[in-house]
Amino acid sequence: MAPTLPPGLEHGTLEVLVLCPRGQALQDVRDQVARWPLPGRVRWTSDPVEALRLALARPPALAIVDARLDRGTGRALVGQLARWRSELEVFVFDDPPAEGLRGQGSLWHWSELPRVLRWWARRHFPAQAMSDSAPAPLARAA
Repeated sequence: MAPTLPPGLEHGTLEVLVLCPRGQALQDVRDQVARWPLPGRVRWTSDPVEALRLALARPPALAIVDARLDRGTGRALVGQLARWRSELEVFVFDDPPAEGLRGQGSLWHWSELPRVLRWWARRHFPAQAMSDSAPAPLARAA
C-alpha cells in the first residue's frame, strides 16, 4: 500500500494535538515529529474542551489522547473528533493496569508512544524519508 499524506496539512505544517494531564508525553512526541520529512507542530493541552477548540481551529493530522482524560469526560473528545473528521487518526494511550486489576482496555500504553509514532509516520511518509528502521506492525486492541 502506498503511503498517503495525512489530513491536517491545510497550513503547510503537520499539526499534532496532545491531550494529557501534565504534558508528560510531549518530549517523546516532539522527538518523533522532528524526524518527520514534513514540518510538524505539537500542540498540548490538559483540557478536553480546549483540545476540541484547538482541533477545530487548526485541524491536526494526528491526535494523541490520554485515556484517563477521555474517560473523565465520558469519551466525549474522541467521539467528537471522530464525528467531526472521520479521516483523523486518534491514538488513545493509558498506563498499564496494576497487577490483579482489570481496567478498561486501551489501544496502547504510554511506554509504546515512540514506537506508535514511528509506525504512524511509516504509513504516511515514503520509506526513504524516514531515518529509523520500521518497527513491527502494531495490533490495535478491540
